[in-house]
Amino acid sequence: MSEVEKHSSADDLWLVIDGKVYDVTPFMDDHPGGGEIMLSAAGKDGTQDFEDVGHSPHARELLKKFYLDEFAGGAASGKAATKSGGGGVSIIAVLLPLLVVLMAYFASKLS
Repeated sequence: MSEVEKHSSADDLWLVIDGKVYDVTPFMDDHPGGGEIMLSAAGKDGTQDFEDVGHSPHARELLKKFYLDEFAGGAASGKAATKSGGGGVSIIAVLLPLLVVLMAYFASKLS
């Protein structure tokens, strides 16, 4: 992690996500949420931050473009080992469709 911490500024930013290191410097100006959000994950394992936002499949695909290397130590590699292959499912992605179905069911019963 000490090597990743050396790259934690707006003009040189590496992030650790799912046990992989990414150089996201070229994406700082293009990130839809602003570069400051990515800066908040600098110098630590940003996996949970990335997952909490619920990034789209397109965002996950775009991330591959910035891949540098596997993360070789610290907390990130432990978290990555517990993940299922590439991205995990956000709880919102599970609950939202269920909520919509339930609302439709109850709306049809009330009509």
